[in-house]
Amino acid sequence: MAPHGKELSEDLKKRIVALHKDGLGYKKIAKTLKLSCSTVAKTIQRFNWTGSTQNRPRHGRPKKLSARAQRHIQRLSLGNRRMSAASIAAEVEGVGGQPVSAQTIRRTLHQIGLHGCRPRRKPLLKMMHKKARKQFAEDKQTKDMDYWNHVLWSDETKINLFGSDGVKRVWRQPGEEYKDKCVLPTVKHGGGSVMVWGCMSAAGTGELQFIEGTMNANMYCDILKQSMIPSLRRLGRRAVFQHDNDPKHTSKTTTALLKKLRVKVMDWPSMSPDLNPIEHLWGILKRKQEECKVSNIHQLRDVVMEEWKRTPVATCEALVNSMPKRVKAVLENDGGHTKY
Repeated sequence: MAPHGKELSEDLKKRIVALHKDGLGYKKIAKTLKLSCSTVAKTIQRFNWTGSTQNRPRHGRPKKLSARAQRHIQRLSLGNRRMSAASIAAEVEGVGGQPVSAQTIRRTLHQIGLHGCRPRRKPLLKMMHKKARKQFAEDKQTKDMDYWNHVLWSDETKINLFGSDGVKRVWRQPGEEYKDKCVLPTVKHGGGSVMVWGCMSAAGTGELQFIEGTMNANMYCDILKQSMIPSLRRLGRRAVFQHDNDPKHTSKTTTALLKKLRVKVMDWPSMSPDLNPIEHLWGILKRKQEECKVSNIHQLRDVVMEEWKRTPVATCEALVNSMPKRVKAVLENDGGHTKY
């Protein structure tokens, strides 16, 4: 016997009708096809009434929200992207008087292509930052790869002993939240970290230097003389040096030193880490460091230096090759944030 409620195929319905037309009764048809008599009877009666074995259209449960209410929900969510589903439900109920659950709001937003996502963390861009970024992109949009290949990119970053400061996720089953593999170990005072200054170009990684204590303009000038200049010279006379607008980088002491050394410095828009390919190289370095399971600062320094030197030239080259796309993305977003 077929399970209760199971939909019959069109072929099976047509066989029922054909057997009935041949003169067989409900019981014989049911026995032949191993169906219940009621199923056979309903199929034949539906055919006699409608002249077809196909089911009539099913309308289902009517929508709780009207088209007007759905448009109102869409306006609220697009007007305030951080408004929760519960807040939108309360707003809709306050206007229309109709109680709506937060789940209904989520389902409605999903139908129009809106989904709750973790917002990307990006620097705060003011109008002057957007204008500067757009101007930079306009000036550089005609530069070919020969220009970008002669740029020495630089930056500072902090590398933690116990991983990054970002949000971590783990795959786990119910009841596994306290297993060793599913927890993120923490230590008092963060476990320690190191600050590093590094540089790179399309030809590969340059010098990497650890920063002891708080870096000031004088310390930065020492780094430039000891680590930046040797890396810059390897790029030839056409080399251009890039660093951001940190006060130590734009101080009178630093500016005077770079002028004395006759270093060509790229004009750089503030709040633009997405335009600096070395930012992605830091991410690669930190992921490599996390895989090594270091337990103290000395091991951390050794691993960081080793992984930095082992970085393939192809990785640096690929990052620099993305510069035309980065510039184009800034222009397309009118100086705003990009995916990089």
